[in-house]
Amino acid sequence: MKLKKLLLSSAILSAISVMYGCTSEGDEAVINIESTTNATATVDSTISENCPTWSSARTKIDDTDVCQIPSEILENRTLESDYIWYMASRVTVGNGNSEMSVTEGTLENGDAVLDVTLTIEAGTQVLASSGSFANLIITRGSKIEAIGSAAAPIVFSSDDDGEDGAGEWGGLIIHGYAPHNECLTADNGAVACNVDSEGESGFAGGYTSDDDSGQLSYVVVTEGGYEFSTGNEINGISFVGVGSGTQVDHIQVNGNADDGLEFYGGTVNASYVVLTGNQDDSVDWDEGYQGNLQYVIVKQTSDVGGNAIEADTEGTTDFYSLPTIANATFIGHGSKDTLLVFKKNSGGFLHHSVLTSDADSVITTCVDTSDTDQVSTGLVFSNIVADCTTSGDINLVPAPIAD
Repeated sequence: MKLKKLLLSSAILSAISVMYGCTSEGDEAVINIESTTNATATVDSTISENCPTWSSARTKIDDTDVCQIPSEILENRTLESDYIWYMASRVTVGNGNSEMSVTEGTLENGDAVLDVTLTIEAGTQVLASSGSFANLIITRGSKIEAIGSAAAPIVFSSDDDGEDGAGEWGGLIIHGYAPHNECLTADNGAVACNVDSEGESGFAGGYTSDDDSGQLSYVVVTEGGYEFSTGNEINGISFVGVGSGTQVDHIQVNGNADDGLEFYGGTVNASYVVLTGNQDDSVDWDEGYQGNLQYVIVKQTSDVGGNAIEADTEGTTDFYSLPTIANATFIGHGSKDTLLVFKKNSGGFLHHSVLTSDADSVITTCVDTSDTDQVSTGLVFSNIVADCTTSGDINLVPAPIAD
């Protein structure tokens, strides 16, 4: 059951509380990072006998029932921690990734968007078929309520032993009705918003800034990033048009073959975020993302081929990407010589943060703004500690964005 992985992930998530003086549920975090040798799971030929009727029974692991999640979830379901849950391929929650009409909540074909909630209990382990693009999609109008704890995080991983892999399965994709810059030129709701989304997952986006796609708390996503084709992988967690009514805190993405987190438009906020060993960018945003990130730790490794942040405004530049990050530590490594890259008219605000790298890293530039129209977008840094140089002026006052 990957016992070492669960313990290590819990310790890393608890580390944030120690660093920033905030404990959760009265826990005292003890961080003890050891070698990563795993206990080998025992798989026998006994078929699980107690799975819910809406799921499919698989062979037990360590005498625990393994239940397969169906490819579509169209009514409220709960993944209970008494079972190990298995994704053989893509799992889609709700039907809101079909094309939407002008009226949010009604599909183009006239059908109603389903309001489906997938609840995941604390301590639940979700395994994905190794070597597949198995992934979980929460569509517009539906919610995920994945609420773990420091002692019992919810863990998504592949079904093999070991925690050092990458690209072994897909990832987590969340859609919402929040603004996206491909739609905000359409008279702000006069036409339907249907953004073709990450990982061939259907359509997302809308005009509701405070849209609620549920909650992720104490959730670990590791070993993901399955490659569809060259340069087309699934991120650890993708937020597509996700609104500020969604709660995201105490999350870790580890060892993803693509980006750790990517925000495609939207206004969702995230706090207490740990991103470790992701092989492309640790944080990527574009298409008009305007949320807030606070209490962030990024630790890159020698396998990384991207930046700690890649900031874009793809799509129309009538609505820029302009998020705020505070209380972050970025520790760079990998093949790139730049830690943070701002380009394609993306701005942002970075406060009270540390920019550094491993001693044997090739990183020489903390921030590259050479491809950013800073006068239009606004890019402001304050109270930053950095041991590398900057490229470009990063202290401009931002221009306001029209409603």
